[in-house]
Amino acid sequence: MSDSENGTGQPQDGALAGAVGGAETADALSASSSSSLETRKSVVAGGFGACGGDLACGSEFVRPGGDFVTSSPPIPGEPKTEGSIKLNISNLSALRHKVTTSFHTIASLPWRLAAKTECSKRTNNIKFFSVYIDCNPESESTLWSCEALVEFRLIGQKSAESAPFSRQFTNKFNYNSNNWGFPSFMEWSDILNPEKGFIKGDRVIVEARITVQKTRGVRSNPSFDFTIPQQHISDGVLVVDGVRLHVSKAYLSLYSPVFHALFFAGFRERVMDEIPVEDVILEEFMELLHVIYPSHKAITAENVEFLLELGDKFEMQFVIDECEKFLKRSEEIPIVTKLVWADQYCLA
Repeated sequence: MSDSENGTGQPQDGALAGAVGGAETADALSASSSSSLETRKSVVAGGFGACGGDLACGSEFVRPGGDFVTSSPPIPGEPKTEGSIKLNISNLSALRHKVTTSFHTIASLPWRLAAKTECSKRTNNIKFFSVYIDCNPESESTLWSCEALVEFRLIGQKSAESAPFSRQFTNKFNYNSNNWGFPSFMEWSDILNPEKGFIKGDRVIVEARITVQKTRGVRSNPSFDFTIPQQHISDGVLVVDGVRLHVSKAYLSLYSPVFHALFFAGFRERVMDEIPVEDVILEEFMELLHVIYPSHKAITAENVEFLLELGDKFEMQFVIDECEKFLKRSEEIPIVTKLVWADQYCLA
């Protein structure tokens, strides 16, 4: 986390939606709310204020001056960008430290879902399961902002029809307010109770659904559609699973000696209008292209395994290095799996 997490979100135009935040406010709200899960569900269904529930939302960190939720109504005509992040937590009963996902890019901003336990003054000294979302926390710029609706969902695991437990809030994320969530998301005793249906085999699944309503000062990442030719950019065609992918021969060759040989060495592929690429899955190969092209899609727990395999197959050292960096900082991949991959792909 950057030191920007210690800032304070400011209310817009003096309007506080479901005013929440600092320790005193959180205490009052926690004291006035029922501790039963059933009561909370009924409150969530009705929805109160920007936090959409009876328990306070705010920063992960208690800060001087209190935390505030800024609420903005949906902006008519403004395009919205949506995305979701899932966090699988194994051995929940032994959770002692904060766990996080890797960063996921939504509306050209990095987002990360986090969870931990909290038992403090602002939770009325009751142990709770806490969830938070980080938006662009490592940026040193003070010029950006992002208005977004965030819904946290604890996935029901009793059956396929089990309803999730959810809470939501609206916040204007910026340099001083880049971390937000619910310190008192669900009582620890409730989440560990199998009868409630949210834990199975000591494992829970948390999801954050993010709807970005408006951004300012955010530079959009370039995007590429490899299924259509682009003048002055694509001059080669690769065929994967029968789909033509239009690429730049020179650009791909910079990253891969394998493709350099196919395009420019004395192989028969050099004179072929379309070069078939065998033994790869279309979606995974396109993900590989998005990682090496200037969009530089992030490595995540969902794509790291096949990107390691493809990076090794096509001798793309850049991809291997990016996967290695992710594995070093990620807590989502088991240590045993990391060791196996380190041996298999000669990682440091």
